[in-house]
Amino acid sequence: MANTHLYKPNLVIVVSGPSGSGKSTVIDALCKADATLRLSVSATTRKPRPSEVDGVDYHFLSKSEFESHLQQDSFLEWAEYGGNFYGTLKSEITAAREAGKDAILEIEVKGALQIQAQDLSPARSLLIFIIPSSFTILEERLRRRKTESEMELKRRLAIAKSEVLEIAHYDFWVSNPQNAVQDAVHQIQTIIAAERSRIDTKLIETITPLLGIDGAD
Repeated sequence: MANTHLYKPNLVIVVSGPSGSGKSTVIDALCKADATLRLSVSATTRKPRPSEVDGVDYHFLSKSEFESHLQQDSFLEWAEYGGNFYGTLKSEITAAREAGKDAILEIEVKGALQIQAQDLSPARSLLIFIIPSSFTILEERLRRRKTESEMELKRRLAIAKSEVLEIAHYDFWVSNPQNAVQDAVHQIQTIIAAERSRIDTKLIETITPLLGIDGAD
């Protein structure tokens, strides 16, 4: 765990992966295991699935509501995916910081690259891509959900292949084979711990007064 006297929450942790890669399950387990993280709830115009709760799984918005937020510059990032809009409200990042936690975002590749291209100062981004062990397993997971038509399923698989090709833009990758969620969680915790220990200007400005060192020397 990071030294609470030195480390100040400033990470925007982005986790992406193809639909069916298990990223939602991994992120849920990660947030339950690590109280220093706060899940950012994304906004979307897609219809909720039977088990989903507004404000918990997503902020479910109408298209006009989403467009209103766009006009007000309320989104940190947004993208269209599968005919629906998805976005991260800036207020979610602010809420994490005010709670003294790092924000963790589950978003698609387009949105992740938008965040990476921004100057988030004093925050900084950390991009992690979850890779399925095979596309056969990916397809099996999608079929088990029974939430998409055959045409939609094939479209999601095509999108998944294009998303994997974008992995070069990410900082780290994590494998999520079947029945190994805790292994994926441990990998991500290790990555976050390393990133929190990165030496940067903010850390130096914090540590020198604590040690009684004049930073100008």
